[in-house]
Amino acid sequence: MNRVLLLALVVAAVFASGHALGAETASEPVARGDRLMQQARDRVGHDFAEAEKAYREALESDADDPQARLGMAWVRNSQHRFADGEKWAKRALEVDPNLQQAHALIGDGAVELGDYEKAFDHYQKALDLRTDLGTLGRAAQLLWLTGKPERGRELMERAAAMGGPYPENAAWCLAELANMQRLAGDIAAAERSAEHGMRLAPKNPRVLVAMGAVRANQKRYAEAIECYERSVEIEPTHPALASLVDLYTLIGKPERAREWSGKVRAFHGAHDHSHGHSHSHGAHGHGSHELAKFLADQDLRIHDALHEAEHAYEAFPNVKSADALAWCAFKAGKLELARRMMTKALERKTPDPEFHYHAGRIAAASGQHAEASDHLDRALELNPNFHPIHAEIAREELDRLKSLPAAKSGREK
Repeated sequence: MNRVLLLALVVAAVFASGHALGAETASEPVARGDRLMQQARDRVGHDFAEAEKAYREALESDADDPQARLGMAWVRNSQHRFADGEKWAKRALEVDPNLQQAHALIGDGAVELGDYEKAFDHYQKALDLRTDLGTLGRAAQLLWLTGKPERGRELMERAAAMGGPYPENAAWCLAELANMQRLAGDIAAAERSAEHGMRLAPKNPRVLVAMGAVRANQKRYAEAIECYERSVEIEPTHPALASLVDLYTLIGKPERAREWSGKVRAFHGAHDHSHGHSHSHGAHGHGSHELAKFLADQDLRIHDALHEAEHAYEAFPNVKSADALAWCAFKAGKLELARRMMTKALERKTPDPEFHYHAGRIAAASGQHAEASDHLDRALELNPNFHPIHAEIAREELDRLKSLPAAKSGREK
């Protein structure tokens, strides 16, 4: 059965709701581990050592404790060790086949690894077992990612309305919903979602980032900067840091932009340039598509950006990593690689204007003017202000392309 149709039959975040299944019957160490994981997720943190210690304590008392095994799966996924996470989730299912969150965690890993059919299978199994904020949020993200944005937004709205055990859970859904709405150009709806999220969790970094993106889209740059800086004060994240670089560049404060650029690289562990490149490959010990794309956007150390993107795609061959690698290859002048990876990035029809912006720039550099115009048109059609800097570049490039006879004749075929 078509997976989108199957999901649509259900009246219905990556890690949005935690796993907290059967929390009322969980052992004390498992409950402690769950609390620590929830706190780490709310802070957008990367330190899960104490939570893992709690789950291992539970396993020492009962090696077959399904909740403790599930907790270990949650830890491993949060560390981006998805193969290990799947092993622990399957071990939990051996004890209790009805553990909804085990399927959800396996699906999460599949999304990151670009195996979207596997993700659909496991998210559907999770939905069949129980429909809640976590399963709805995951299904919503996957549907959006694979080219069904309307259905994705609908499910994310239901997830947010359903709520979770912590206000941050619903706020996470509202932040994701705001991003989906903003990328589709529905700024009024995105603003309402972000405002709702801020009422629920005013100190949640993701919600502040979502509101910052809305304000930037509205060209209310001072307010956007305030949101991003408040977010960073609570917990630094790549979207907030990178956006501050763009906004300070846009408003003519290059010194501040350089300051925040250094903080982006430090956040990813890429601040040691003594050998001309980073060996860190991001906070989780592998390539970061976010860092690679940032370096390419800023025209910084393009060789290192390409190297970082290659490692990211090798570790996580999903559409976002493919897009970052395509963009870095384009900036490095490797157009054949750029076109090949851009094809992979677009194959799921993800409705992200940046994907189409990158595709348009790559096609233009390859002499495919009609194709370039189509992609740039699509980026601006989705959201005329999809990026504070790139949207204007897209308009300028589109005007240039449409003035070329080759582009005109190509579009008439």
